Amino acid sequence: MSASELQLWKRVLDIADPVRWLAENTQFHAWPHQQMFLQDAHTRTRVVCKSRKVGMTTTIAHEALWKAITNPARRILIISPGLRQSRIPMDKIHHITKLQNLAAKVAEKSRDTIQFTNASTITALPNNPDRVRGYDATDIYLDEAAHFLNDRPVMRALEPMLISRKGTLTLVSTPFGKRGLFWNRYQTAKLRQDPDLKAYDFKPSTLNPLITQAELEREHEDYTETEFRQEYLGEFIEEVDTCFPLDLITPCVDNNLQPLTKGEPAKKYFMGIDLAKQRDETVVTILEKHPETNNLTIRHISAWTKMNYTEQTARIQQLATLFPIENSAVDQTGVGEAVVENLKAALPYIQGVTFTQQVKVQLIDSTRILLEQKKLTLPNNPKLITQLNSLRYTFTHIGNKVFHTPETNQPHDDYVWSLTLAIHAALKPRPTLMILGAKPRL
Repeated sequence: MSASELQLWKRVLDIADPVRWLAENTQFHAWPHQQMFLQDAHTRTRVVCKSRKVGMTTTIAHEALWKAITNPARRILIISPGLRQSRIPMDKIHHITKLQNLAAKVAEKSRDTIQFTNASTITALPNNPDRVRGYDATDIYLDEAAHFLNDRPVMRALEPMLISRKGTLTLVSTPFGKRGLFWNRYQTAKLRQDPDLKAYDFKPSTLNPLITQAELEREHEDYTETEFRQEYLGEFIEEVDTCFPLDLITPCVDNNLQPLTKGEPAKKYFMGIDLAKQRDETVVTILEKHPETNNLTIRHISAWTKMNYTEQTARIQQLATLFPIENSAVDQTGVGEAVVENLKAALPYIQGVTFTQQVKVQLIDSTRILLEQKKLTLPNNPKLITQLNSLRYTFTHIGNKVFHTPETNQPHDDYVWSLTLAIHAALKPRPTLMILGAKPRL
């Protein structure tokens, strides 16, 4: 075989076998599931449902680099939910091209684009339709596609490129509800028998040979059950669900737990205050933290209706003299700065919490984790239990979680938010200085 024939044969192998090429040229030795993905690099559409930490962002970076170097004039886009996230695979590519055998193949580079001497380019972009429109891409990667905002406009901008260039499209993501582009494409790929459309399930996270089952269980402790199932088990969870199912609540209910009217001096108590708005109740929840375990127990609940803020402040101040309060938190949304100022004068340490949707998600998640770990003891208070069980969540079309209660019977949620605020106060250090109107870091 002549030298030119050998060169041609090597080029064919380079194009046909990314696993071998990457191992030889970048020292990337793919795990079995990564090899499976790489061997399908020429498939028109791939949809990968994955768990966290299974190495898919690294795999995308290496595959994109292999395509760019072994195929002249490739136009490769890596699109992520935001600019910062899109730079993660690009940073990996920049690092790989510093290798001595690859550095000479780079013609120009910037933070978000790299151009090679064979006229191929790799560009990282956020999922903004205005940013992606106008590119003439041969290969498109949508990283964490389930978390895209405005996924429909983005796809409308990308589809002309895929049609005109007969390009490849790869969607990779952890699940984020049964909604949106990623869920729809995944379902189609699972159901349709089409060699140009393929779905993959790279889960759970122990698919990564460096992660043991014991380490996965330790990760479980820091997440709600829903988060863990989505992020580490790769499960699609229904869009609408109960935040606190009865089978989560009832194991934490102590039928013998009686409310206290006064605390003990040596113990630590934490207060959460949800102030009445319109037809709602003002609810004050007081928790005790057990020093040996850091478990929390509800020791007192007060609720008032149709009471002016001056009288409410006086009652809250009285509770603070009966229980040695270590820290407290109040929902300051919509009640006015003067009301919280009066409460601050009554309580030595108080955090004013502004209820954004993001803050609500964090408060609910903290409460759910405690219930799942059975570190929160509840009294058999029907109103509290009903409100916990009635709270629902759903995802908007752009993926934001929102909370609501069923319209039937019009149940309130004051007990829920008062409890979550007390938990927030118990879990966070008491502030040395609280600036009213500032959103606390949860």
